[in-house]
Amino acid sequence: MRLDSLLKTYLVLKAVLQGRKLALVDEGDPDGIVSGALFKMKHPDGVVVLAYPGEVQRSLLLRSVKWYFVADLPCPGKAVFRADHHLTNPPCAEKEFYDPNAPASAVLALKALGLDGDPLASKLAGLAVETDTANITSQEAMDLEAAVKGADYSGKLYLIDLLALKGLDALRDEKIRGFIERYGRSRGKTEEVAKSLSPPPREAVVVFERDEGLSYRYLTILLERAGAEFTFVLVPKGLFKYRVYTGANPSSRYNAASVASKLGGGGHRFAAGATFRALSLRRALNKVAPILKEELHSDKLEVIIVRKGGTHREVL
Repeated sequence: MRLDSLLKTYLVLKAVLQGRKLALVDEGDPDGIVSGALFKMKHPDGVVVLAYPGEVQRSLLLRSVKWYFVADLPCPGKAVFRADHHLTNPPCAEKEFYDPNAPASAVLALKALGLDGDPLASKLAGLAVETDTANITSQEAMDLEAAVKGADYSGKLYLIDLLALKGLDALRDEKIRGFIERYGRSRGKTEEVAKSLSPPPREAVVVFERDEGLSYRYLTILLERAGAEFTFVLVPKGLFKYRVYTGANPSSRYNAASVASKLGGGGHRFAAGATFRALSLRRALNKVAPILKEELHSDKLEVIIVRKGGTHREVL
């Protein structure tokens, strides 16, 4: 069992045994992290657990307990409050704050937690909106996204606690600055790879033979900025596990969430993701190819394979 899984189990058991309120939020982006910080602002003694959307559907642990608060995730089965804006996550909690037209789940979390009038909470939610709509205009939002992307599991929990306690001052913390710098290095590598793939095709399907430690969501954004209208990035993530990052230019006809949902994930029309298992990269490709062909209305699929030493193109 991975250390992250052990930590999740410990956090859930601790909360249950101590009778503390449990929150479950998205591990992967600032919207989930901010939602977790808002929960801790309202309930300082509460316990936050982080998870990815696909994990919520599969994990017996996450589905075995009743959560007080869930944000930016599918419902794990039993929840009192849930704040979410994903079209692919249907409502099911006792009290839903669900609006697929909301710019971020954190905006709905403000209402769910009764923090609407709190200026600090509202500022944090505003940063979540900037990052979740890919319209970052402030240095604080840029730093927050970098901190989330650069932190490991325990680091994200540390960030949540510090945001709840100090607000934006948390981004000046020495440990948090380390996360930001780590992501900065990854961001630089990602920009180099994006340049090597430019100009991208209108429908850019990119497959990595190994995990290069890039910011793959950022890669989809860079490819769209360079002219792609639809992006699909496939990356090996551990033993027999593959992660998908897909995106669509807002002015295009494409639907990223439609593709991700067919692979067990979800998200927004313009940005979505999924994780699935396959015995090999070739089998992973065979799994995604028919889904992409259907979505792109084509009987052929051109794939850019990124491997050590360069790239090559393959038609499936």
